[in-house]
Amino acid sequence: MAKYDEHVNDLWDEWISETGQISGDPGEFVEWAMEAGRLAPHPQDVKKMVRRQVTRSLRQAKRFDEDGGFTYRARQSVTLFEGGEAIKHYFDTDAGGSPALRQKSVKQRREAIANDVYRAVCDTERMKKVHEDDPQLNLFPDFTDDVEELRIAEREENENKRGA
Repeated sequence: MAKYDEHVNDLWDEWISETGQISGDPGEFVEWAMEAGRLAPHPQDVKKMVRRQVTRSLRQAKRFDEDGGFTYRARQSVTLFEGGEAIKHYFDTDAGGSPALRQKSVKQRREAIANDVYRAVCDTERMKKVHEDDPQLNLFPDFTDDVEELRIAEREENENKRGA
C-alpha cells in the first residue's frame, strides 16, 4: 500500500507539473493517469472492500432529534483491540452499546477531532512560513460559534422541510 501511495503522489506531482495547474481535481488526474496506462486500482480483497462500503453506510446513517431540532449519527463507532488488532465496532446511538463503550466512543471522537485540529494548525503554520508574502491565514481553533451556526441552519432547514 505504501508503494502505491508513493506512486500516486509521484504521478500527481508529474501531472501538476505537466498541466501547470496550482491545484487539481482528483477526477481529472485519474482520467489522465488511467488513459496513459500509468495508474490502475491496486488489488483489493473483496471482503475488505465491502466492509468499507458497509462502514460508510453505518457512519452516514442519521436520525432527527425532535426536541433538540438536530440530526445525529444513528450509529456510533469505537475502536477495540482484539488480539492486538484494532477493530471498529458499531452500536446504535439510542439503543446499543454500554456506558463504557459510549464513553470510549466519545473520547476517541474527541481525540480524532483534536488530531485534525492539530494537523490544520501545523498546515497553516507551514503555509504562512513558505508563503509569507500572502495575506495572513487565520485558523481559529474555537468551534463554538461554528457549532451554533450549524445548529441554527439545521433547525431552519428542518422547519422548512416540514412547512413545505
